[in-house]
Amino acid sequence: MPPRFGIADVLTSRAGDGFFKGFHARRHGKGAMICTGEGDENGVFVVMDGRLRAYMIGEDREITLFYLIPGDIFCTHSGCLVEAVEPSETRFADLATFKRKLEDCPSISFGLVSILGRAIMSCMRTIEDLMFHDIKQRLAVFFLDHAETQGKPVEGGTHLALGLTTEEIANMIGSARQTTSTALNSLMKEGYLKRLNRTEFLLRDAEGLQNLATGEDVRKALRQLKTEPP
Repeated sequence: MPPRFGIADVLTSRAGDGFFKGFHARRHGKGAMICTGEGDENGVFVVMDGRLRAYMIGEDREITLFYLIPGDIFCTHSGCLVEAVEPSETRFADLATFKRKLEDCPSISFGLVSILGRAIMSCMRTIEDLMFHDIKQRLAVFFLDHAETQGKPVEGGTHLALGLTTEEIANMIGSARQTTSTALNSLMKEGYLKRLNRTEFLLRDAEGLQNLATGEDVRKALRQLKTEPP
């Protein structure tokens, strides 16, 4: 996965002196739309604070593509919708201004590569999940991915402070909230996970969840059925 680019990498460098000159600071309340997919300004913004969600809307549901956090750079003309999931601040510049910034500070390109790489990987994972995985497998992959990137080993498993509600998780894996809630409860009853509070979990059985994600548990059950006498 491409390294996450931090805006501090620019601000603390000599090339970053005056980087934000020509940018416009904007504050967004929770739920505010930064990009609507139609008629948006043609420019680029840097996330300074908060968290934004990039998503698309289908006939009957929303699908979250990825999240943008401080240090991420994104454009307003991607075609997807972007909203603030918590109070956020961005710095906006038109394309001509941003082009000059790239010429003056080429290291900014690492930020573009990073977010592009993460966006493509997230979109490919979403497509793969929707086409080939059932809801419990999608959840298993979701929790394993987050355990790898932000999990903290603790007694009894891996602590996950996701900062995401069940509805937000459902949007990320392309499922309805109620379906996700039912599958999540099933994973907890089966001992894979333990809910600590509204947005935090304890991953108790990573190996078992990995088998679930890959379908290995299903293959084992089928092999047992084939070997058992009639």
